[in-house]
Amino acid sequence: MAVIAINTRLVVPGRLDGIGWFTLETVQRMVSAHPEHDFHLIFDRNPPADLFPGKNVTVHWVWPPARRPFLVNWWMDRSIPRLLKKIQADLFLSPDGFLSRKTRVPQVAVQHDLNFEHHPEWLPASVSKHYRWRFPDAAQRAVRLATVSQFSAKDISERYSIPADRIDVVYNGAATAYHQPLGVNPKQAAAAIRRRMTGGQPFFVFVGTQHPRKNLEGLLKAFQSYREKGGTWDLLLVGTPMWRRRRFNAKDILAAAPEHVAKHVHRSGWLPQLDLAAVLAASGALVFIPWFEGFGIPLIEAFSAGTPTIHSDRTSLPEVSQGSGLAVDPSDTEAVSIAMKRMEDEPALRESLIEKGKDRADDFSWDRTAQLLWSCLVRAAKDSGMEWQDNSKVER
Repeated sequence: MAVIAINTRLVVPGRLDGIGWFTLETVQRMVSAHPEHDFHLIFDRNPPADLFPGKNVTVHWVWPPARRPFLVNWWMDRSIPRLLKKIQADLFLSPDGFLSRKTRVPQVAVQHDLNFEHHPEWLPASVSKHYRWRFPDAAQRAVRLATVSQFSAKDISERYSIPADRIDVVYNGAATAYHQPLGVNPKQAAAAIRRRMTGGQPFFVFVGTQHPRKNLEGLLKAFQSYREKGGTWDLLLVGTPMWRRRRFNAKDILAAAPEHVAKHVHRSGWLPQLDLAAVLAASGALVFIPWFEGFGIPLIEAFSAGTPTIHSDRTSLPEVSQGSGLAVDPSDTEAVSIAMKRMEDEPALRESLIEKGKDRADDFSWDRTAQLLWSCLVRAAKDSGMEWQDNSKVER
């Protein structure tokens, strides 16, 4: 039996982002699949214990709430080491990329991407500085690293001088909620969603945290050009600001758009998973043209929901799409607007992309993600001198 401690601080119901979903989906599956091990899940606020049932699960609420850089440092370097010692942990897994500098327990970090290294200006200065200090330190300390694409693995290896064989690629998944989310009467359900979200108008959808790297400014410029070309669909923005500052808020970007464009743009805020799946399926297409992504979960969610996509041709997105969507240069708003017009005008193109997307979606599942992450932990145990047998038990 091994004692495995896991940083689950970003599993916050109602506020799950990409890392939160990754943590929730993989940890739920690992603790269920491996009852022979003890799992200790560590939160920095009142834990949602009902999300992780099981006799092999112990939930901890560890002070302080680690939402600011100096509090993350305190949590990781003071609180976590004390708990790891108390529970006699064999391994510490941190899906948010940070690791403790004050423990001898073998550690595994999941570093999803290094956008802050390439564009530190996209984050508040204190946050950017914190990431650029803690992530390279964690990469060096980790027994093994996991990341969510070959693109990110190469980036981490080159940026932090980590041997490629110490990095495992653990692709993201898409929940089963995205398969046939409109039920037995999809046309009726889609019409009802359009009435609720856009006053009945067909629409493009964007899904993501409102953050400079998501390129919402470029998306709105492309949408304006699309409307000026005679396009008739509306645009729905799904997501909330990552930081409550003016330059990170789509509301302020939208305020600068011409009135004849802005009135066709709608904002839903954050949506629960079932609602998001239905909105994706009811949309004409996903338009997702960020500057930088370590993976891009909205792509495979759209593929699973049977929604065609227009996506950026940069970073990890071509790897994830594998030709299953329309790839465009995110800096070329004219090219994006043309792709949007084609989605409206060419039903055969949409149907072709829907079929390609469904085929590509079959390559991703949270079950597979959890298995890949577990394999990473097995390798980390072996690299640390533990013998992990075929029955998944650890011999000391």
